[in-house]
Amino acid sequence: MTGMGLRNIRLGSLLGIPVLVNPSWFLLFGITTWFLATQFYPDALEDASRRTHYAMATASVLVFFASIVLHELAHSLVARAFNIPVKSITLFIFGGVAQITREAARPWHELLMAAAGPLTSLVLGGLFALAWWLAGAQGDRPIDYVLVWLAIMNGILGLFNLLPAFPMDGGRIFRAAIWLTTGSYNRATAVAGWTGRGFAALMIGLGFAAVLGFDVRVAEDIGGGIWLMLIGLFLENAARQSLFQNRLVRELQRYRAEDLMHRDPPVVAGDLSVGSLARGVLELNPRVCYFVQEDGRLAGILSGYQMREIPEESWDRVTASEAMVPSGRLRATDRDRLLSDVLLEMETEELLHMPVVDDGRVVGVIARDRILGVLRQAGLLSSARA
Repeated sequence: MTGMGLRNIRLGSLLGIPVLVNPSWFLLFGITTWFLATQFYPDALEDASRRTHYAMATASVLVFFASIVLHELAHSLVARAFNIPVKSITLFIFGGVAQITREAARPWHELLMAAAGPLTSLVLGGLFALAWWLAGAQGDRPIDYVLVWLAIMNGILGLFNLLPAFPMDGGRIFRAAIWLTTGSYNRATAVAGWTGRGFAALMIGLGFAAVLGFDVRVAEDIGGGIWLMLIGLFLENAARQSLFQNRLVRELQRYRAEDLMHRDPPVVAGDLSVGSLARGVLELNPRVCYFVQEDGRLAGILSGYQMREIPEESWDRVTASEAMVPSGRLRATDRDRLLSDVLLEMETEELLHMPVVDDGRVVGVIARDRILGVLRQAGLLSSARA
């Protein structure tokens, strides 16, 4: 979900987890700040100046989005407690998302990971309400309106995320409950995914009705209806993608690493030129892959991808060691590992090849495009989509 079509901007990190902002978030930031400063706070606090209204709006939006980061951080910390790596936390136009690199291994892990975010938002809502009460619980100061707005918005965020609309947090809790009941992760994902699509259709329908002027309660005007439709469309796409990914995983679970690996890949010395390895070979086998060895140890991998990135006129001047992917960036896998797990790790680490090892000895190599070829042959993936 971090791939929103625009390059993300890194703000920093929290507890070692990168925090990113998608450019689409700035649109939401601007619209929300404008609405609070020109519509909401002027109606609530008429005697305050325009500068005060904008200060209140800016503070409200910044603190609220910090609350969203804490919501996603809660998911991330629980995931890391179960040894599930977290790649990043990203703010975008529909809020925030923690990019957790793989699914939970057990339903209880899934349930706790999913519940952590909404519970954090509800706790934050309570803390803002407590801060308002400790500050005197008045109704005529800018700080009062900001604290009450933050309390309400965090409460709404927590409750909204508890809706059983997969892949929202509530939908993941729902999936964990089905998983616990049936013992089948795939069945639970299918049921939760179609339930999520049902909620998405309901949101789109209610939003459309609001645009037409009907009173649907959850959207008071045309703007609210349009926003509800956009959220519904986003959820529909996310739920549909989750169902599709589940089909891909089921297909790949039929294979293990050794079923698709290239056995006994060639080992070459690091001082050989790229030209001596590529010329006459690359045309016949675009997927050629060499293990580069230096001083009797694996130093890296040199594949057709790396060789094609070097201009042919430079082939004889560039050595295998200079062009290879060094061993420090490689991830190895066991020959019995499920292919679905192999592809997930390769996608997460942005790897094109992965060595297959047996008792520490390299016995083969898996190419990412060969795994995608299995999906294309099964009719689950087009060449363009791959």
